[in-house]
Amino acid sequence: MVAVPFRALFEGSNNRYYTDWQVRRRLRTGAWALCMRQRAPDRWLVETEAEALLSLAPIEPAELPTGVEIRVADGRARVVDPRDRSPATGSSRTATDEGETAPTER
Repeated sequence: MVAVPFRALFEGSNNRYYTDWQVRRRLRTGAWALCMRQRAPDRWLVETEAEALLSLAPIEPAELPTGVEIRVADGRARVVDPRDRSPATGSSRTATDEGETAPTER
């Protein structure tokens, strides 16, 4: 059996995807603040640094859109969406620890 490098995967109301590590990191650093958590069905409502509300709902990895990848480095799993292209560089973008996006290396 292969160990999965994350416990949960979330789809945000902003059409972005996050691993449980990314969500916990943003909450721990203060980039996001937990407003509410519903347990059945499981949903989270967080406030972002931009003071916007973001709804997070768990999904199965098979539900990720085609091309969206989960990359693991240093024991941390991150979602990378190559469909989200930077107009200036054309590079793929990935969510950083602070909740913003930054280009990834090609």
